[in-house]
Order: sequence, then structure tokens, then C-alpha cells
Amino acid sequence: MDIMDYKKLLKCGIEIHQRLDTKKLFCECSSTQEEQSNASINRRLRSVPGELGEVDPAALFEFLRSKEFVYRISPRESCLVECDEEPPHPINKEALGIALQICKLLKCTIPEEIHVMRKTVIDGSNTCGFQRTAIIGLNGCLETNLGKIGIPTVCLEEEAARIEEKSNGRVFYKLSGLGIPLVEIATSPDIVSPDQARDVAERLGLILRSCKVQRGIGSIRQDINISIKEGTRIEIKGFQELGRIEKLIENEVARQLCLIEIKNELRKRGFAKINEYHDVTALFKSTKCNFIRKALQHGKVLAALLPKFSGLLKKECGDRTFGKELSSYAEAYGYGIMHSDEDIEKYSLSWEFQKLRDEMKAGNKDLILIIAGENPEKAMSSVIERAQYCIIGVPPETRVSDGIGSKYTRPLPGAERMYPETDVPAIKTDLKGIAAPRTLLDKEKDLEKKLSKELASQMIRSRYYPLFEEFQRFRIEPSVIAGTLLSTMKDLRRKGFAVERVGKQDLEKIFFSVEKNLISKDSIPAVIEALAKGESITGTLNKYQQLDEKELQAIINSVVKANPGKKESMLMGLVMEKIRNRTSGERVLKLLRKKSRQ
Repeated sequence: MDIMDYKKLLKCGIEIHQRLDTKKLFCECSSTQEEQSNASINRRLRSVPGELGEVDPAALFEFLRSKEFVYRISPRESCLVECDEEPPHPINKEALGIALQICKLLKCTIPEEIHVMRKTVIDGSNTCGFQRTAIIGLNGCLETNLGKIGIPTVCLEEEAARIEEKSNGRVFYKLSGLGIPLVEIATSPDIVSPDQARDVAERLGLILRSCKVQRGIGSIRQDINISIKEGTRIEIKGFQELGRIEKLIENEVARQLCLIEIKNELRKRGFAKINEYHDVTALFKSTKCNFIRKALQHGKVLAALLPKFSGLLKKECGDRTFGKELSSYAEAYGYGIMHSDEDIEKYSLSWEFQKLRDEMKAGNKDLILIIAGENPEKAMSSVIERAQYCIIGVPPETRVSDGIGSKYTRPLPGAERMYPETDVPAIKTDLKGIAAPRTLLDKEKDLEKKLSKELASQMIRSRYYPLFEEFQRFRIEPSVIAGTLLSTMKDLRRKGFAVERVGKQDLEKIFFSVEKNLISKDSIPAVIEALAKGESITGTLNKYQQLDEKELQAIINSVVKANPGKKESMLMGLVMEKIRNRTSGERVLKLLRKKSRQ
């Protein structure tokens, strides 16, 4: 589908979440997340009405899942604030200053007073059942190749705790991540194509990395909001891979188009309503299906008839069938589904499904669906409610990225989840000393004067860019430093070498040695390879120390003498093999040509 097709069909907005590189937002704990846990607390959370007196549907959904949460504590990375045993401390001024810099880069209006709000979140990611968040910028914009993208809000908020494991209805979180300062940038739904979405995400990422932010896996993520004509807004959370944004959006557009097709087909077939499910455990008492037999040890089987649904669960909805789409609603409660659009014979359930058809008076275009387990009622109700919505179309919901596609996680949250934070007073905005820094996009233009356009683009987007900036103090060609960081390290990693052993100090010594002509720039890959193998930096630099003029000339003379009449290229290879990266090929060629003229 080309850009013009998407322009007529698609509305898309992005939310970028970026951790700041400071201490935590409402306490003095470290944000490094490197310490081991040595204690834990247990909690259960419940949904509460928001400022308007209504309960948020996403919060209610989480409450009904009846999870128990275990929080693992690290003494220097979590305290009584994270445990919700002490009120929040005053807001981190450094974090607020960085966030205001970001607002200036996005041309936002900054409010005179900042008010912290509570956002109900009871999925366990916060011990207190809410996330503290504050709007710090309004009505900004981002310039792109396809025009301006609106930035309605920039928020400063707390990062959530990270899930470590799930077991038997309990979810284990590590508290060290909770409370790290997080900037959230929300765009307007102005994005009209998948490639523009990637451009917007990339540009916002470069703007954020122009300020003091954390780098590395998990430090930045995107939520993508997508809707199409006749569809509705879908929020896909937690997407981290910039290179897959286009595929994610294309997949979601295809999924919504499929759901619209299902809606139209059901209307043609005369679909009206799905009746309640039935307990059909007795019918499965002698089943040969191992899965059902195991489920019946402590559970039951529920069945539902989906009128006019036959064949629809086989339809491809994006990257999965509609059957798997329905199944994800049961999976939210820990269950799966079986249905008559599947090959039920392979599960040894043909007889049972035929009996269900007879007893439930199912027609040829009707579908039978079952769920088995200890308490499958909530799962079955959720699946039926979702199937019933098919006659309306695309349900508004929150989904989570799982590669190219996404799967259902919970209903879309609403305004009901917001209410005032009573423990943090209003903050008078002070913009003294807050200036917008030069962005990486500006620095890229400067870098193109030193490197090729392609190499400058790669460097500015690389995690090695801060190192590159530091290493500019060495008087060697910038292309040598960039090539080392971007190509040499990457090539050796691909070959299986442990380049993570090569630290910043090692690289500094390597570039210093090149600057002082102690080693050749051509020897850099060999030096890094040796370090990746575990050799010492001092011994390695000695091994590849530049040959002096007398030593090199002696080697060239011996090679020329031993190979009379050989071509220059052949002699060059033989000399380079003997010296093993102890000088540059440029220097060898110069001396060879001088020798040939004698």
C-alpha cells in the first residue's frame, strides 16, 4: 500500500517514553538498576474511582484478574517511597530541568505552575496503585520531511517497576526501576504513513538523546496509537525496535481491515446475539483428549455457541488468525480456547463437538467454542463479549507488541483514571538557566563536514556517539575513530569476539597510540581482536608497535631479494604478511616504490 493509500485511510500518533539519566524523581535513590534484591513485600491492589467518581475500565479489568504482587527490594535503589510507606520527597530538580530543556526543543508552551497528578495503574507496576505524572509542556511541534507533527503534551512521570517472573497467580517485580524519571512525549494523530511514523520516532529519539538521558535496552520505548477509517483507536504499548515500526503499523491496519470485513460478513449472515455459555463438563467425562482430561482433575468445561461465526475464526487478521485474536482474550485470564473452525479431530474431540452441536442446536454456519480449566468463567465471558462486539467492528483496546504484530492486553484506559496528587505541592516553574541544547540533528550537519554523509548519519544515531565526541580530542582522522566504533567493533562482534571486554580506557589508549605514531591505524582491528580474546592492553600495544624505518627497510629488502621479478602487488602482500599490522600499507607501498626506482 503506498503513501497516498495510507493518507486516505490511516491516523497515527506516537508516545515516546524516555528515562532520564538522574537519580529518581521523588527520592534520592540511584537509577542504575545494578544492585541485587535482598528483601520483598507483597501487595494486592484494587481499582478506585477517579476525580469524576467513575472507575477506569482498564483498572477494573486488572482488579478482576485477582493477581498478587511481590516486590523485590534493593537497598540503594529503592526505599520507603517506592514501597509506598513514606510520602514522595520534593521533585528531582535536575530531572525537571532536563525535561524542560526537551520542552524547549519541541517549541512547547511551558505552564507557570506544574501540578502532579495520579494516574490509576493497578497492573502491579506501582506499589501504590497509581503513577505520578505532571504535564510540563503543551502545544509543541516537530518538523518532519512531510510537514509538522503536533506535540499536544510533554509529561514528566515515574517509570514503572519491571516484571522479573510470574508464577501461580503471583507477579514478581523488581523495585529498582520504579520511580526513575521518565519523559513522555505524545504526538497528535497527524502521522499518515508507516514510513512517516518511523521518521517521527527517529527524530524524537535524536532530540531526546541531545539531552541527559539514559541509553541502552529498555531506556526508551514507544506506544503507537493507530486507527483507520471505520476502525477505532488502538494503543500498542512497549514497542522498542525502531526498524519494525512500519511493519507494526501495516500489520495493525491489516488487522482492523479484517475486523471490518468480519463485521460486514456477520451483517450479511443476519447475526443478532450470542447467548450465555453452558457448563458441559458431564459431556467430557470420558474424553480421550489429554488436555481436557488434565483440566477436569480440578476444573470444568464451558461451551458457547457463536451463531453465524463458522469459518470466520480462520480469517487472517494481520499476523494471526481471528481465532488466535479471540484466544488472546482468554489468555488474559490464563486460559486458551478450542473451537469448531479448528481441526478438532487431532485433539480427539470429534464426538464431543458433534454432541455439542446436537444439544445446542447449532446450524452449519454456527461455531462451537469451549474453554476448560479450574475457574474459566471470566475468560469465557471476556471471549463472548469480544465476539459479540464483532457486529460493531473494531473494539478500542490496549495491545502489546509481540514482534511484528500485537496481542490484546486490556481495555483502553479513559479519563476516569486521573485524579490530583495530594502529597506533592504545586511547583512554580523556574526557567532560569534552562536553555535548549544543540540537537543531534544539528550536530549531524556539522559532522558531514568531517565524515561522509552516510557515515555521519550512522554515527549520530549510534550508541557510540558520546564516545566519538570525546575521542575527537585525539589528532587523528575522524573517519578512523568512526570506522573503529561503527565497523570494527560490529564486525568482530559478528565473528563471535567478546568486544564488550574492550572498554573506554582501552580505546583511549589505542587512539593515543595512533596519534603518537606508536601503532598504525591499520593495526586497530588486530589490537581490538586481541583485547577481545583477553590479552592485556600493554602487551598488545607492544606487540603491534610500529617498526622503525631501519627494521621496515630490512624486511622489504629481504622480500624483494627473495622474489626477483615479482609484481608490486605480490611483493606488497608478502611484506604485509611478515610485518603483521606493525605499520600501515601506505608506508610499505611508498618504500617499495622507492626501492624499485633504485
